Formats: sequence, structure tokens, C-alpha cells
Amino acid sequence: DMNTMPDMVIKQEIYAEFLDDSGVVFRGIRDVCNATPQPPKSGHLYVMGVDLAKVQDYTVITIYDRTNNKQVYQERFNKLEWPYHKAKIIESAKHYNDALVVLDATGLGDPIADDLIRAGIAIEPFKLTNTTKKEIIEKMSIWIDQHKISMINLPETITEFTSFTYDVSS
Repeated sequence: DMNTMPDMVIKQEIYAEFLDDSGVVFRGIRDVCNATPQPPKSGHLYVMGVDLAKVQDYTVITIYDRTNNKQVYQERFNKLEWPYHKAKIIESAKHYNDALVVLDATGLGDPIADDLIRAGIAIEPFKLTNTTKKEIIEKMSIWIDQHKISMINLPETITEFTSFTYDVSS
């Protein structure tokens, strides 16, 4: 469906145009990094994405206002024990009007999700597979391309999105 394809996909796949940054998945990321951190607003619904990591990578908490898809909060931390991760997720979710927490419940996230549910947090566990990962990447690419999302302008966000590559053959 041409209406849901990002412009760069149409240009590359349909019109066979060679794009300079063809390895880049998320073009125009700088254009959508125009949100600023915001406190929770009364009556607003929030969704919180949690990417868990214990040792090497960073655990990242991102919170979006569901009324306008603007990011209102982000925090990154690493090398901390699980009780801290759980406490931080609970505190952040409660602070943002009992935000719905979406987290990868594949592997290490599964027992964390169970503990958060027991703590009364609204959890949407998500099993990450090659298919779901591809769907998330495509949706995010389209939303960025169509300016349907606004992210907080953080250097690490821009670096991660501009250096992100994806092997479509997998």
C-alpha cells in the first residue's frame, strides 16, 4: 500500500532511485527530535516503553503522551541490580498517571514483567521476534517519515537512530 510506505522506500523500491544514506533506516530523525521533557498532565494517558539490560547495554525508559505521541521523559541507566530497575519502572509509571508499561518479555524480561504485574503496574508484555522487530522498525520509520511522533532531542537518541542498520534478509 503506497499510502503507508515511507517516501524513501517508494523512491528506492518502486522508482529504483539510489539514495545516499540507503543503509540508514530512520531518515529525518533530527526533524522529529523537537519534544522537551514534560511533567505528567492531569487527564492525559501515557505509555512507557522499557528496554531492559543488566550489564552491557543500558536499560532505557521512554514515556510518551498518548494524546499527541510526544515523548515526555527518558532515562538510561546500566550496571544496577534488578530491584533498582523494578523500583524505577514502578515509580515512573505511577508518576505518569499509571502509564501502561510495554516491555520486552522475551527471556530476562519475563520474570520482571511478572513482578511488575504483582506490584499493580499495567503491563503489556511483548515478545520480540524477528517478525515483530521488523514490524516495529517499519512502523517507527513511517511515523518518523510522516512526523507522527516527537522525541526529546538527546544526542544518544540521534546517534542510535542515525547509526541503526537493519538486515532485511533476516
